[in-house]
Parts: sequence; C-alpha cells; structure tokens
Amino acid sequence: MSSTDPVQPRRVVIVGGSVAALEAVLALHDLAEALSVTVIAPEPEFSLRPLDVALPLSPGHAGHLDLERFMSEHGGRFRRTVTLSVDAELRTVRCATGPDEPYDALIVAVGASARPAFQHALTLSADFLTLDGLLADLEQGSSRGAAFVVPKGCTWPLPLYELALMTADEIWGMSPDEVHLHLVTPEPEPLAVFGPEASSAVTELLQAAGITLYRGVSADVRPDGHVDLGREVGLRVDRVIALPVLGGPRLQGLPTDAQGFIPVDGHGRVIGVDDVYAAGDATDHPVKQGGLACQQADAVAAHVAAVAGAPVEALPYAPVLRGRLLTGHRERSIGRTETSGTGEPATKPLWWPPMQVSGRYLAPYLQARGLVEPPRRDETRGAGVDVRLSRSAGWSAVASVASVARPSQPKASDRHAEHHI
Repeated sequence: MSSTDPVQPRRVVIVGGSVAALEAVLALHDLAEALSVTVIAPEPEFSLRPLDVALPLSPGHAGHLDLERFMSEHGGRFRRTVTLSVDAELRTVRCATGPDEPYDALIVAVGASARPAFQHALTLSADFLTLDGLLADLEQGSSRGAAFVVPKGCTWPLPLYELALMTADEIWGMSPDEVHLHLVTPEPEPLAVFGPEASSAVTELLQAAGITLYRGVSADVRPDGHVDLGREVGLRVDRVIALPVLGGPRLQGLPTDAQGFIPVDGHGRVIGVDDVYAAGDATDHPVKQGGLACQQADAVAAHVAAVAGAPVEALPYAPVLRGRLLTGHRERSIGRTETSGTGEPATKPLWWPPMQVSGRYLAPYLQARGLVEPPRRDETRGAGVDVRLSRSAGWSAVASVASVARPSQPKASDRHAEHHI
C-alpha cells in the first residue's frame, strides 16, 4: 500500500460502558480517523459513582452521561444490549438481542463484578447509603461500635480507610465510652501499597481519630457482629462494614484466570486471541483503580490506532499512579469542631486528586461538562506525602516525600491502641 492510498476503515467494537471504555473511545477519536467505533453496553448511561470521586457527590455534580449522545458526539455508534460471548474465529460478538456484531478489533472493557466479602457484614456500596445508616445509628446510640474490615485479596483498600476516617470525623466529640471504631486489614501496614512514609502517616491519622487498628489480620465475620481475628479473643461490634471482593467477567470465548479476569500483554492484547484487547478492571492486572484503567485504555487505543495505519507510537502499558496522601485530614476536622462546634462535615478526601476517573481524555471531558469539579490547586498544598507507584517497583512506593506534617500524637489509651497480630 502506497502512502497515498486511503486507510481502510476498521470496525472497532468496545464491549462495556466503564471508565476504560469511555477513555478508549476518546483516545481513538483523537488518534485515528479511519475507524468505525461501536460501543455495546447493557445500560444507556454511564453513571459517575461516588466511589469514583472518593466522596459522596453533591446533587449538583451527580452526573450521568448518555452513551448514545456521547458516541454520536465522537462519530460512533451505541448499541444497548448484553454481550453473551465472543467468537474469535468469526470475529463477532454475540448479543442477547439483535444480530451478532462483527469486528476487526475488539476491546473488552466491562469492568469487574463485585460481591460481598462476608455474609454477615454490610458491603460498602457506591451510593454511600451504608455511611448514612451507620452514622445515624452511631449518633442515635443504637450502635456502640463499628469495625471496618478489608477483605483478603483487596488491592485498593483506600475507600474503606476514607469511610472510617469520615465516620470518626462525623462523631468526633462523642465520649470514647460511647463509640468504639476499629479498622481490620490483612496488610502488614496501613495502605502498605503506598510505602512506609504513607503507612506511618495513616497510622497516626487512625490513632488521632480514635480508630483501633488491627494489621496483618485476615479476618472473618460471623453473625451478631463477631469479627474473628484468628486468635482466641475477637471483636464484637454492632456494625461491620467491608469492601466487596472483585471477580472477572468470565466472558465466554475468551481466556480467563481462576478469578475470571482476562490475561493481557503489555499492549492490552488478550493472550492467545488475535485482534482482541481488554482494558480496566476486567483484566488480570492486580490493582483495580480508575486512573490505572484509563492508562491501560490509552495503551490499547494507541495499539489499535497504529494497526489501523495511524501515525501513532504504540507504547506498552506502563502503569504509574501519582497522587498525594493527605495527612492534615484530622487536624482540619478537630480545628473546625473546637472553634465553633458546628459547621460543615470535614469530608476531605484522604487521597488527592479525589477522582479515580483521572484519565488523560476522560477527566477533562467530564470536567468540561460539569459532571465533576476540577481539583483546586490550593487544596494540594495541605500536609501530605507525595506518592508515585509504578509496576516496575512492584507497586511499592518509589517516591519522594515532599512535606510530611503529621497530627500530634494522642495520649495513650486503650481506645487508641494499635494491635499487630
């Protein structure tokens, strides 16, 4: 083919309406013209969940994105149906309704499925109703204690830490004899993925908030609020809140690992299947986080565009998670309460920027449409630990500590004790 010959359009089908799917659409629209892009998803809208922005969304920012309009804006097509299977030999996607969808390149971005980790615990959900009910019970006195439990195998436990600290903020000022909060995690140190400096800062945050920490514990939850810590004496609380455990999509026609996740190479190509890619939480990459899903979608889009003839350098996925672990959270809360005794809840995020949807293309798109608030620059100046995580470092923190200002140590008491089991 000469350089003057037109590039033949390629049919790109994206299965799923996840963060990774939308990022892939935007990236392909920017990188290549000779593509016909179709998105297949069971729901007509992409809903920005509170967990995607780390905190409950205000009514003015609870955004929904119409997928048909989104695809029309970017020269593509939306098809609302459920994907049943993939026929790699025929290069088609089998759908629950309507004809099969043919493809030249397929991108699977359906996300992961969440299920409760424990039968006898409340599972942290995206709508934060769990938090509302928990706070009401604690403030009214119907619950005297709560345990926040990170299940074994969880690779992104930060939302539960935020929920625990938010709860402590809301009930701050109540007598230590009235409410007891606990956080139980299998991690050797709190938020160990962020490295020792961050773990030390989070430990002090938990202590200052009056949250008893149990680390290195693969807990089990039994009826009547009993948390088994793997020793003779466990915890008994009124409420147990846990993160869900994730499973892969197990999409028929594609290889999966034991947990149902899709194995991919550095460009997001599904192992052993031609012209099929996967991005985001559906893949076998260990850390499930929206910003990383967007990075993976960018790598996939670049490879798809390059194969289609676009002048794009298709670099492999090299995940890097950058952010700032804020350590002044508790200080702000205490200052507000001591000076006035009233005011808005100190719902500052623990992680900055607070959006998981920090994609190269998707974040600016959502901000331009008023679906999310862009982070304010002055907010990043608070006390904290700058963190940079990369796969090359084995997801250990490799980075620099800019300025670590930590809360003052609370007085020793049983309530502030830390237990390492």
